[in-house]
Amino acid sequence: MFDRFGRPLTNPLDMKPTEPPASSAQSTDAWDRAAASNELDAPLRLKNDADVVAAVPYLLGFQPRESIVALVFRDKTLITTVRFPIELADVPAQLAHRIGAIVRQFPGSSWILAGYAADRERASRVVEQMTAVIGADDVLESVYVNAGRYWSLSCTVPGCCPPEGRPIDAEGSPVAARAVLAGMQVLDSRSQLDESIRPPRGWLGRAASQRMEDARAAVRELEMTEIEDLFVEMVQQGLADPRLVRPQEAAMLATIAYYPTARDQALRLLRRPDAHRHVELWRTVARMTPRGCQPPVLGMLGLAAWVSGEGALQVACIERAEKIAPHHPLIALLGQINAAAAPPALWAQLRDDLFDDDRADDAAPADRLSSSPDLRRACSGRSPGPDRLRPAWR
Repeated sequence: MFDRFGRPLTNPLDMKPTEPPASSAQSTDAWDRAAASNELDAPLRLKNDADVVAAVPYLLGFQPRESIVALVFRDKTLITTVRFPIELADVPAQLAHRIGAIVRQFPGSSWILAGYAADRERASRVVEQMTAVIGADDVLESVYVNAGRYWSLSCTVPGCCPPEGRPIDAEGSPVAARAVLAGMQVLDSRSQLDESIRPPRGWLGRAASQRMEDARAAVRELEMTEIEDLFVEMVQQGLADPRLVRPQEAAMLATIAYYPTARDQALRLLRRPDAHRHVELWRTVARMTPRGCQPPVLGMLGLAAWVSGEGALQVACIERAEKIAPHHPLIALLGQINAAAAPPALWAQLRDDLFDDDRADDAAPADRLSSSPDLRRACSGRSPGPDRLRPAWR
């Protein structure tokens, strides 16, 4: 791999976190779960452009299209992966704002940019716009990817890239091989991710709506403490094996998720080591919940996805929920986390703010979370400090 000045990169970049990387407005990291479970027991090294283009789909969890993907490094260690829709090129001010926020969040970082688009000129233009905001000296490399081939956009060495580009050898890549051994999967497109949280339709949707009515009637007969206890019990049962959640149970979970105090009690159970179980539980519930009743479920799913390092799923939840109930508190909170590229490691501090029973104020837990000083620092674009942002790879 060469840098933008034609100098070979002699020191490879590590591809495994010491802490899970950040998820952001268009970011995710499927690598996180494999690292947390020690399935990736040694750093993966990016030695050249081929390793970069092989790694990106696994970092995102799907094959990007019409996107610019940014890999952000500090001290040669990946700290976050961010995907930007290429349409942002049509709104330069918005693109500059989003890039600038990440630059401020991770000062002293280095970047690799990968453009995925049918139109090479458009991808190159977006990369140039992003480079201008980041600073040319901080962009190690930029590549263009299309139709199974890639080209360097920054190498100045004659003959570095043939005119026809180089083929992507996913099967022969050590990055891809390690990811497959760790059980990681890559969806064909972002639309497949959206499909995984699609509400039931047709007669299935009508049946789901009837179950929601039945669940509401049952919940109205309970005291609030009973509702909270029931919710925690059902969440714990669902976490044991999300595949066994029945439609009636999903309707009850979706109904009680509307109650903030019950929802907050369930959030006490969310911890990073088992966050993927929360993801599967709430994804299962989302697929059984009518569209109009999905926002609180998508909020729970999106938060679990962020903590689990599945930023693309987090974004999919936000986008779907904003079309239904854009002002829902959990969705607004996810939007803040998302825009700030806040790392999943921040959840430990946010949980402390959320469940600080010794606080003198009477703020609801959700309001406490939104006003958390840790979250405010992250959302301000200022670095929360080395103890907060040590989002490196194990």
